[in-house]
Amino acid sequence: MNELPNILDKIPELEPDIPAESLAGSTLQQYLLWGGAAAAVLLALGIWLLVRVLRRRAQKTTPPPSPAEIACAALARVEEDMPPLRECSLRISMIMRTFLQGQTQDTSLYETHEEFSRRMDSLSGVPAACQNAMRDLLEDLVRYKYAGDTAHDGFVVKELTERGRALVQHITEEQLRESAARQKEEVRA
Repeated sequence: MNELPNILDKIPELEPDIPAESLAGSTLQQYLLWGGAAAAVLLALGIWLLVRVLRRRAQKTTPPPSPAEIACAALARVEEDMPPLRECSLRISMIMRTFLQGQTQDTSLYETHEEFSRRMDSLSGVPAACQNAMRDLLEDLVRYKYAGDTAHDGFVVKELTERGRALVQHITEEQLRESAARQKEEVRA
């Protein structure tokens, strides 16, 4: 009874030899699957980055609207709305003063009409050929603003917006002419 068990009998038998090709095939398929997934992720990331870069370039190439373009668009809205004369004069006055601030760095946007009228250098940044027309328009706008007239007069609204639009264009053109003349003088010197 004291027999020792045979250790060799206790060792389980292994399966017959498994060919290496069967193991290698499944590993190759796994590598291909993971590689394909990684390639798809990299491709999607590349496309996403390309789209972002192209959008940024498109945004950078479109310059912001100039003060003249902003003023002309705002004047067109006033003309479309046909507000009462008091509101019309207030809106056009703000549009023109904002235009002057952006185009000529004039401080009239932050002044009352009285302060603007008393300032000796008011409209000094506006080309000389346009200063009187700008003063006249601002004076007319003040007259309508303080008249207290709330009537709708489409003819006057149209006339004021056209004067404003023409003045914006004239100032822009005169500034371009003055700039070209300065550049010619600098080239000669």
